Amino acid sequence: MTAHGATLHQRLLFDGRPEPVRALRNLVASFLRDRGVPDEVVRAVTLAFAEALDNAIEHGGSANGELDVWLRYSPRFVVVSLMDPGSDKVPLGRPVAADANAERGRGFALMNRMMDSVRVRSYPHGGTRVSMLRYLRS
Repeated sequence: MTAHGATLHQRLLFDGRPEPVRALRNLVASFLRDRGVPDEVVRAVTLAFAEALDNAIEHGGSANGELDVWLRYSPRFVVVSLMDPGSDKVPLGRPVAADANAERGRGFALMNRMMDSVRVRSYPHGGTRVSMLRYLRS
């Protein structure tokens, strides 16, 4: 692992095509691998990121719009943050137990299993930020 931290910021415009989504997932994985992050952590962070990204596109108004992504690496942790232009209301409310037979509705639980911390914040002017932290254990 490198001794220094690194940050990546991308502002993306989506037009409904899947190619930018795939490219962004690959960029996150490459960024982490280039810094010597273990493969199991790369997979976990990328999976949690992909779920947050899918939610931002579906629920946050980013399917045909703008999305900001930040990725911060340090030798002790990785932070991924997404900001979408969505509404000023986080659609999470109270935690709801996922229906084992449902095809949808398990994304937030998945993000929490893959990461050490997941925070969701809505802003009065609109927009929702999802920030996820994963510690790098030696």
